[in-house]
Amino acid sequence: MEINPAWLKPRQRILQRDGKRVSIRLEEEFWEQLEFCAKDEGVKLADLVFGVIGGADTTNRTSLLRIYCARWMRRKVVQTFLTKSNADIQGILSSCPIPCVIVSSEKRLIAQNTAFSEKVLGALLSPDMWRDADTVVRFSLSKPIDRIIKELSEGLGAYVETNVAFSRGSEIVQMVGRFCRLNQDGTDSSPLICFLGALNKPR
Repeated sequence: MEINPAWLKPRQRILQRDGKRVSIRLEEEFWEQLEFCAKDEGVKLADLVFGVIGGADTTNRTSLLRIYCARWMRRKVVQTFLTKSNADIQGILSSCPIPCVIVSSEKRLIAQNTAFSEKVLGALLSPDMWRDADTVVRFSLSKPIDRIIKELSEGLGAYVETNVAFSRGSEIVQMVGRFCRLNQDGTDSSPLICFLGALNKPR
């Protein structure tokens, strides 16, 4: 694919929200993507930009916006994959009464159900931050993700169980996770679904 020189030319824009103004210089391609993201999210461009940059200093704002665009696109690619899966992912997530999450092969949280948001994220974050949990919550496993994937691929069981920890700063929530394949035709890079339960306390 040829690169259009116009994509590389920065454009200065001034955005305003709640009496605050910000001036940002960003390549036109990213402005177009941000406009698309805002439309998809059902918000104004200024609201989206202010939400992304928060209180960042002027040297970080453009980087944060570029990263947001990249992460948004990656999330959409994963969502597309999930909708093509043989499993009804949204149905599983919405109907499951216990906390569960969709996890990528890179050990990133892709999606979660209401029970997870309330019981796990509720102990670590304010509700307005739940959507960006994968950027602020640390996700740790007692068994490496590649080993979990390997055991599932080798058909050693319907699921692989391991201890799971979600943390932010000094706050931590520990649980037991049961990892399953979304469908039997998935590759090693396919996302997994993880059902979470209370950690058994040693007697």
